[in-house]
Amino acid sequence: MAQLVAKRQDGTLLFDTNNITYGLVKSGYMTFIETWRRRQFKGGNVDPNWGGNWTESTVSQSVAFSDVIYGFAVVNAKSPIVFLTGSGCLQGTKIIGNSMVFLYTNASANTKFYCFDLMQDAFVGRGYLKARKPDSSMSFNSLQPPLNIVSAIQAPPPIGTQATQYPIPVGSKPYAGAVFAREQIQTGPNFQVNIYTARVTMSIRPGIEYAAYLPWSRGCQIWVYGSNEPYNTFRYGGSEGCGGIVGGIQFMFGPAGGTPEDHPMVVTGTPMPPSFSQVATDRLPTALAIETSGLPFPFN
Repeated sequence: MAQLVAKRQDGTLLFDTNNITYGLVKSGYMTFIETWRRRQFKGGNVDPNWGGNWTESTVSQSVAFSDVIYGFAVVNAKSPIVFLTGSGCLQGTKIIGNSMVFLYTNASANTKFYCFDLMQDAFVGRGYLKARKPDSSMSFNSLQPPLNIVSAIQAPPPIGTQATQYPIPVGSKPYAGAVFAREQIQTGPNFQVNIYTARVTMSIRPGIEYAAYLPWSRGCQIWVYGSNEPYNTFRYGGSEGCGGIVGGIQFMFGPAGGTPEDHPMVVTGTPMPPSFSQVATDRLPTALAIETSGLPFPFN
């Protein structure tokens, strides 16, 4: 088989056409896709462990009972992976014709995505270099910016009580050093939705913008409190994400899309900060980071 190996001046490998190579297929800002209504318990003497006993929030209820989904679509995807700059927790994908649509909660129109996929012969240009494997599939195409991982960072462990039962696990955080925030997500031209997140920043190099990819993620339970005493508690599910920032990356937890939500108790006195519990402690995901400088944006 024909092979081309390119090395830097110091002798380190730049690329080897015998190896499977990922290249950029699309980049841009996320756009609003849809909203997913949260699920509420029917009540009464029924089994809460059966999904059929949880129903969608009705139209008459507050828009706060819906989760906003942002994302983007990629045509003819083979094995795509997505790096984010900014916020976002992947909720899955859906197929529409020959398009794969990526769906995120806790994202916004300011979230950047960089989608990489197996190299393919689908880009128009001149002055290119292409290499193929014995089965004629593409292994390298110089018209696609190649994926270049610069750092791999493991998420910090959670702290505080990770139990699921009462009392409320006050002060539980999904990461050591996490900071809570109440944020607003734009759901349309005239309204917004408040969400609660917990984030921790992991530094790499100052002044450099990064994008991050989380190969797998965890779930959690989120407790928040109303603004008027007595305080009504809100309990719902959360999901994990990771995105790049200038100087490093941020791991985060925020509401899961279409999560079950209930109001298990009312408390009085000083309202407590949000709590993020039920986070897996026996395994920690590792995020991959790339530098965004030099990558075309937007790119399709």
